[in-house]
Amino acid sequence: MSQIELFRNPSSGYTIDDRITGDDGKVYIVGERIAAGGNAVVHECNERLSGDSYAVKFQLELRQRRRERFQREVELLRGFDDPHIIRFVATGVASGPRMERTMRRGRVVSQRHGEVEDVPFVILMKASEDLGKHAKTPHKIPPATYLAQFLGLSKALVKINEKALHRDIKPENILVVGNAWAISDFGLCDLHEGGPDLSRMDERIGPAQWMSPEAFNKNLGCSDAIGQTSDVFQLASVFWYATSGRHPTGIVRDTDWRGPAELYPVMERALLHNNLNRYRTSAEFNAALEAAIIR
Repeated sequence: MSQIELFRNPSSGYTIDDRITGDDGKVYIVGERIAAGGNAVVHECNERLSGDSYAVKFQLELRQRRRERFQREVELLRGFDDPHIIRFVATGVASGPRMERTMRRGRVVSQRHGEVEDVPFVILMKASEDLGKHAKTPHKIPPATYLAQFLGLSKALVKINEKALHRDIKPENILVVGNAWAISDFGLCDLHEGGPDLSRMDERIGPAQWMSPEAFNKNLGCSDAIGQTSDVFQLASVFWYATSGRHPTGIVRDTDWRGPAELYPVMERALLHNNLNRYRTSAEFNAALEAAIIR
């Protein structure tokens, strides 16, 4: 057994054993890092006996509120069974000493080991890439592909909104898993029942470049409520990007749209600035998409 370093930034992290045990009783060998964010880091891992490859997300921000958010994300993922929602495999806890590095000109000049802490993790199906990268490939995504994915993702959002508001839908959180695009990263979710909103009053809620107008306004101190219409706006923005290669900033027009003409009225309504004029629920949005696509 060897050790692996988990760092979400160059100056702080943890050292853990490279073999972790999930609550499914299986042992997973942790491999190379795939991605890192403000609170967590994602590595590749392989189930020891089968060799099957997965992704493991370690929560490295361990303040109580962040731990609670991570546990909420795990429980939500555990309850879904949909190809367009990233599939939960197992969860668990790894232990290791905290590491603090002193950096100078991008190089480590000293390293200190602190107290041993429990680092929670969740194992998920591994994606080949995220939609942010996938949509930038030289060959454009054909309509037959993206229309099927739009239907699947909009149905998945209905299932998510039955339990929670996602609030963080963006191309980087739509993962390509096999032949399906799957919604991931439930760390900002707000449950309808079963617990309080874990966000601070002054915390930005939503993806910086993909926020709904009401999420932006809330950050400006307005009293705008963030509901299902916000998730619809964000998902429609992702659809527009996947189709047109551009963000739907401003007032959209049919001349800006690069997809099938019959789909434009649905996208236009989903992207209206005033949330009272948008589709009020994700189920309503999904029904409109189905009516436009399956004629």
